[in-house]
Amino acid sequence: MSLLRTSAARSLRLPALITGILFGVLSGCSSSDDNDDPGVDIPGDSGDPGTTVVLEPLPNPPLTEAPSADDEPVPFDSVFHTVTDYALVRDTGPRIEDDIVADLTEADYAAGLPEAVITVPAGVDPAINGAPYFEGLSNVRVEAGQLVDIRYVPRDPEGELPGMFPQGLPDGATFDDNFDGTKSLRWQTYQADLGVTAFTVVAVDPANSEYRSSQTVLIAVDPPSDPASVPNIAPSILPIARYTVRAGDPVSIFIIGTDRNGTVPSIELLDPPANAFLTPDERTPEWQILQAVPETAGTITFDVLTRDADDPALTGLDQIILDVLEPAEFERSGDRLKTIAAGSGIEFGSAISPVFYMQADGGVYESIAGSEFGVMTPESSMKWIAINPLPGRFEFADMDNLVSFARANAMKVRGHPLVWHRSLPDWVEETAVEDREVHMREYITRVMTRYSDDVDYWDVINEPVADEGGLRDSLWLEAMGEQYMDIAFAQARELDPTAILVLNEYDIGFAGPKFDALLSLLDRLRAREVPVDAVGFQLHVSSNFDQFDELASNMAAIAERGLDIHVTELDVAIVDDDSDQIQADIYRGIVETCLAQSRCKVLQSWGFTDRYSFRTGQTPLYLDRDYAVKPAYQALQESLGGN
Repeated sequence: MSLLRTSAARSLRLPALITGILFGVLSGCSSSDDNDDPGVDIPGDSGDPGTTVVLEPLPNPPLTEAPSADDEPVPFDSVFHTVTDYALVRDTGPRIEDDIVADLTEADYAAGLPEAVITVPAGVDPAINGAPYFEGLSNVRVEAGQLVDIRYVPRDPEGELPGMFPQGLPDGATFDDNFDGTKSLRWQTYQADLGVTAFTVVAVDPANSEYRSSQTVLIAVDPPSDPASVPNIAPSILPIARYTVRAGDPVSIFIIGTDRNGTVPSIELLDPPANAFLTPDERTPEWQILQAVPETAGTITFDVLTRDADDPALTGLDQIILDVLEPAEFERSGDRLKTIAAGSGIEFGSAISPVFYMQADGGVYESIAGSEFGVMTPESSMKWIAINPLPGRFEFADMDNLVSFARANAMKVRGHPLVWHRSLPDWVEETAVEDREVHMREYITRVMTRYSDDVDYWDVINEPVADEGGLRDSLWLEAMGEQYMDIAFAQARELDPTAILVLNEYDIGFAGPKFDALLSLLDRLRAREVPVDAVGFQLHVSSNFDQFDELASNMAAIAERGLDIHVTELDVAIVDDDSDQIQADIYRGIVETCLAQSRCKVLQSWGFTDRYSFRTGQTPLYLDRDYAVKPAYQALQESLGGN
C-alpha cells in the first residue's frame, strides 16, 4: 500500500530492561559498528534531484491497530523504583520478550555454517594480508544433558598465529585455553538450552588487531531421549553487577531466578538488613525486587537463596554486593556542564539509559544527570522495538518516565530515532514491501502525537548512508527508494511545524566516501525542499582520533548548506593503552571544534558513566563506573567555557 504522490514541479533522521538490570550495562547505541553494508545506487544519485513528495491521508481504519486505553501506563508504586521526587508509571500486562527477538530455527541450522564476517580496517589490502580464519568448524547438534566441546584452531594465511576471543558465552559455558594455540568451547547443556544457539568467536590478525574474522557456529540442543539422564542441578540467580550507591538513596534491584533444568526457582533473602525486603514484580511475579535504603557508608552483602521447584531441598546461594558511599563522595567541583555550555551559546546533554530508576544506583544516576544536562536523548526507549513490539501493542511507560524526568529537571528532549534500519521488531521486518510506507508513517504519527509537546529535536532519519558511500540498503529503501526520507521528514514537519528535524549519521567526523555521499544526499534533499534542519554527528571515536581539521571542514560543509550541526553521540574509547589524559584531550578538541563553528548548536555525549556505556570495556566516558570524575570531565568544563 503506497500513499505517495509526487509533484511534477521540481524545487531548487532486547529489551533494555533485562540487559541493564542484570549486568549493569545498558547498551542501545545507534552506531552500527558491525555494519559493512556497501550501500546501493539509487535513482537520482547521479544528479537528478527527484521529485517533491505530497502526502496522502493515512488509511482509516489504520493498517495496524492504534494505541488504545489498554496501552496507557498506570501509576508505578515507589517500592519498585528509586525515584522520590516525581511520579513514575509502568506498563501493564506480561512483558514481551521472546516475541520480539528472532529465534534461530532448524532451517538456520540446516543452512550450514554461517559465513564469517570479515572486518578490514583502512590501510589493509586483503590481497596482500589475508584475513585470519578458523579451521575445521561446523555446526553442532547434541541432546540436552550432553557436553558440547568445540576446538577452535585459528589460522593466518601468512603463517602467524592469530589471537581469538569469544563474543559472549552460553550460560554455564567456558572458553578454555588448550596451551597449543587453540581454545575450546565446553558447554554442559540442560533442558533450558533447548533450541538453536549461535556462538561467535573472533579471530584477530597477528599484524593488525583491528583486522578480524568473526565466525559463528550454530549449536542445536534437542530434547533428551531419556529425561532421567539429565541431572537436576541447583538453581541460581542471573548475575547482578556490583553497584556503587549513595547513602540515603533507595535501592531497587531485580532478582531473577534461573534453573538450567528449565523450572522456576523460588527466591529468599537470608538474614537481610532491617530495612531490606523482597516484593514480587507486578508484571512478572516470579521475579523479585529487592528494596533497601542503605543509611551509612560501607559494603553491604545480600545473601540470596534459590530453591529448586522440583526438589525444595536443592538450593543455590548467590550474593549481591553494594558499595555505599557518603553523598560527599559524589560531589563535583566547579559549575555544571549545562551551565558552562549555555554561557558559550551551546546546549550540552547526554543520552539517558532506559529504566535507570530500576537500577540499584538509580538515585545517584538521576541526581548527576539532572544537574549536568540541558538536553537528554532516550538511549533505547523510543526505538520501535521498545515502543511497538507487536502490531497493536504499545509500551509507553519508559519513554513517559524519561519525559517526566526531563520536565522535573528543565531538560529539552531529543526524540530518537523515528526511522532506522535497526531495532525493529520482527513483525515490521516481515511486512509486505507495499505496506511499509504506511507502517512507517503510522509509527511516526503515533510517537510524535504522543510526545511532540515535550520534544524539541527529532532524529527523523538515523544512519541512511552506507559505509562506503551510496545509501544503506534497508527495508525502507527497498520499499520506497530514497524518497522514504522525504516522506518521513514531510510527515514529521506536518505533525510538528516548530521542532528541529535532524538527519543523524555516524562516521562523518572525517573525510571519506561516506561523508561525500552524505553531502550528495543532503543536496538532493534540499533540492526537493525536504525539511531537514540539522545534521547529527555521531562521534563515537577513539583516543587515537586526530582528524580535527577534517571534522572542522565537514562541519563547515554542513553549515554552508544552511543546516545546523548537532553532536548527538559523543564518546571517546581508550585504545592502545592510551591514558585518561589523552582521552581528555580528544574531548577537549571536539568541543573546541564545535564551539568554533557558529552553527554547532547542541553537543551531547552518549551516556556519562562508563558503567552504562555500550563500549564499557574501553571506558569511553567522563565519569568512571563508580561516578568518579575523570580528566575528561575537567576537560569538558574548561573547553565548554571557552578555556
